Amino acid sequence: MSQSERYTEVVAALAGVDAEISAAEAQGMLCGLFCSPETPEAAQWIAQVLDGLSPKGEPARDVLEALTALYQDTRDRLENDSLEFEPLLPDDDEPISLRAAALGQWCEGFLFGIGVAGSHDPAKLPREANEVINDLTEIARIDHDSAVDEDTEIAYTELVEYLRAATLLVREHTALPSSAQPVDAGDRADPDLLH
Repeated sequence: MSQSERYTEVVAALAGVDAEISAAEAQGMLCGLFCSPETPEAAQWIAQVLDGLSPKGEPARDVLEALTALYQDTRDRLENDSLEFEPLLPDDDEPISLRAAALGQWCEGFLFGIGVAGSHDPAKLPREANEVINDLTEIARIDHDSAVDEDTEIAYTELVEYLRAATLLVREHTALPSSAQPVDAGDRADPDLLH
């Protein structure tokens, strides 16, 4: 399933249960939670996304399936060495105002998730990771009503690429500290832990 199809599926599923959180914010939160040495549990993240809701019937099943698939896809992409991770955002055919708003929501979700994960201790993170957190705080305040021109499109594209790289950088410093530890000669290294 393409990212565009995944986005559409999650948007529809969340709308079906009247969720206040957007698809972009939900995945941003999940990425923030993945910036922890402990892998977040899908059920806990889904409960956070659906906080205050009591979905029933078909809409409940649809949202659980969509969020479970998003969890698995996001985890697989974050843990994949080929750097396939992409933020879940509207398709490039959508108006820039909608895409910019989703970009800000993604950052809000990420900041919330990293806060819940307890990974943002400025004293323990390298300067680059702290700068990324500060940048995401600024991006979360993005003005999504700005004029549309070629420069706006270029800036948006650059911000999306920055989010992708920034997520991987923060995760490397928060979720993978054990990978920096030397492996005993007698132990076989898990290739998924090495980067």
